[in-house]
Amino acid sequence: MKKVFYWSMLLFIFSIPISSYVSTKLLVIVFVISLFTKVSGKRSLALEMRKSWDILAFLLILIIGLINTDDIETGFRVLETSFSLLALLVVFTRINKSETLVNHIFISFMAGLLVACLISLGTAGFSFISSGNLQNFFYYQLTEAIELHPTYLAYYLIASITYIIYIIFYGLEKHRMSAWIAIVFFFFLMLVLTGGRTAYVSLLLIFSFFILKYILENKTNEKTIVFSVVLILLISLFAVNSTTFFNLKFSQHSDYWERSILWKSAILANPNPLQGVGTGDYKTVLNEYYQSHGMEEYAIDSFNSHNQFIQVYFSNGVIGLIFLLLLIGRPIYLSMKSQNTLGILLLFPFVIYGVTEVFLGRYQGVVFFALLHQIVIYQHYSSKPSFALNAL
Repeated sequence: MKKVFYWSMLLFIFSIPISSYVSTKLLVIVFVISLFTKVSGKRSLALEMRKSWDILAFLLILIIGLINTDDIETGFRVLETSFSLLALLVVFTRINKSETLVNHIFISFMAGLLVACLISLGTAGFSFISSGNLQNFFYYQLTEAIELHPTYLAYYLIASITYIIYIIFYGLEKHRMSAWIAIVFFFFLMLVLTGGRTAYVSLLLIFSFFILKYILENKTNEKTIVFSVVLILLISLFAVNSTTFFNLKFSQHSDYWERSILWKSAILANPNPLQGVGTGDYKTVLNEYYQSHGMEEYAIDSFNSHNQFIQVYFSNGVIGLIFLLLLIGRPIYLSMKSQNTLGILLLFPFVIYGVTEVFLGRYQGVVFFALLHQIVIYQHYSSKPSFALNAL
């Protein structure tokens, strides 16, 4: 049963970037299997779940938010979307401590991401051959084949790029370095095609970290290689953003547009700052505000606030916002406490994403955050956390 559980979990992780439909079904299967999986030692499920109390508290806030909700159906859809937070919490409580677990998880995820990218690029290539339209290689058209929002593909790509350059930088991967570097460049190309300006900000911060570490620390061949790769990518990033062709494509199809109106609308539309409008009423209340203030085009598309922090404040009030900050901030704090640099690098971009996207509003965002959250919790409470380093 343990082997079935372990391999089914890796298969689920592999499927995350490829298909949300398949991934959700596999997550339910893994969740059910985990309930019947025994672990070594005296580790009760209830005791292990307490280690992720921030997730339980946040889910409780969402459930309490149903009390103020008239649209119960939408409220339950929000809970359904957030199911992966609870499911992965339970799954990770059934995992025995292993030094190779995190590595296996990332390899499985990146393998799935590589397949997803090849499917997207291949489909875009065939569409271009038949239509001659370069737009097939950008943004929504690029990821249409796998039905993945390009913003979430950008999340996945940045995390994978971060992981690869991290393991090379600290000498954790020496035998297949050329292959890993080739994958980094390919993932970077895909990231450029997603047109994610918000993602670029996160990438700049990560690149800055490795450049600073290279300057301050003792030099090794691996660190010099990573430094060179990061410089090439950094120069490419600035070159792309200064190129008229790419700027034209991004202005037509990208995630870069004015969001301040949506932020202001969600804040002003909240009649109860303490409790919010309820877990399921955010669409109705916000659309009514759009219509009453001459913003019918936003109501037609039923835009949310495009800000995770404002969105939770709007639906669940100041109380919900506090628990959201705990949900995001606690694993970052634990990473700092455990001197787990990788955990900080992987989770901090969600602070950036949260300013421009409601990443907990879609399954693709929730499941990825839940996965990284549980990896950090697992590392912190393991007797020998993976990738723990000396002080930052």
